[in-house]
Amino acid sequence: MKYQQDRNASAEILRLLIQKMAAHPAPFTPHTYTVWYEAVAGINPALSEDISHLLEKNLQITSEIIDKLYDKHVSDDSSTMHRVLHEGIHHLLGKIAGFTEETDRQASLFGNSLQIYGDTLKQPIDAPKLVALVSDMTGDTDKMRGSMQSLQSELVASKQQVEKLNKELQSARGEALTDPLTGILNRRGFEQMSKQALADKAGVAKGLCLLMVDIDHFKKINDAYGHLLGDKVIRAIAEALKSKIRGQDSVARIGGEEFAVLLTETDVEGAQSVANSVRKSIEKGKIRRLDNLNTISGITISIGIAKYNEGATMTDLLAQADEALYQSKEQGRNRVTVHQKNSD
Repeated sequence: MKYQQDRNASAEILRLLIQKMAAHPAPFTPHTYTVWYEAVAGINPALSEDISHLLEKNLQITSEIIDKLYDKHVSDDSSTMHRVLHEGIHHLLGKIAGFTEETDRQASLFGNSLQIYGDTLKQPIDAPKLVALVSDMTGDTDKMRGSMQSLQSELVASKQQVEKLNKELQSARGEALTDPLTGILNRRGFEQMSKQALADKAGVAKGLCLLMVDIDHFKKINDAYGHLLGDKVIRAIAEALKSKIRGQDSVARIGGEEFAVLLTETDVEGAQSVANSVRKSIEKGKIRRLDNLNTISGITISIGIAKYNEGATMTDLLAQADEALYQSKEQGRNRVTVHQKNSD
């Protein structure tokens, strides 16, 4: 779901976006409201970036600009994208089939012509008829060559279109697995990546650890500074986690203020090092408030770590890491706890 804000957060967003909408000539239509809502709420980073560029140039947001922004960043959904891609590929296959059928027809005609020419050459033939025959053979050969070149060109163009459609399809699939607020994996995306990680037996043999991360006293942050700043905190935590992992690792937002990090080819000591590194960077960090230039600090996170043991499932790992996270909370927060196998 794209719109997960509660009533208080929505009211706060409404207050800010009404101010922004009033400063521009675009009418207060549903499209205008939606564009500003997603930009202000931070749930559509690409849209927010485009609007920021426009405002930096001191441009007025007109209805035409709103329509373009809406079409570019809001209107497409994954089901529509898949339908369009399916139709596009179907159309391409139809074109290729048509060109292939025409080339087959030309090849058949060319074969028949060659048979006729061969039979003619077996008979006595004078010079003028031979010249005419060669001319006919040259013409038919040129037609066949042209047909083959057309087919080749169409195949190259179709291949490029298929590659473009495939990239769009991969992008649509990626959006379905991505958390819109942070740009990292959502729970569904994390489940898919974790299945792939567990299936890699060679990688698992080198070590696999799961981190569960939770923002300490997040409700107090929302209550004190508002839900929009709370969203900004969540995005900052996501960025911090992304900066500490490698390409084969995965980070996901699996709940409101809860994250999961899957570290492949990593032992417990390595996982602790990563966890403490991100914990310290968050503790030292500052976040700028939305309504003024002031910053807030003192935000901390708690982390639980579970190590993969042979025969365990991802459900087992999640439960163990969650138990370790609970212990971090119980012991005072802003700390890292490793799940102990025999702990109850």
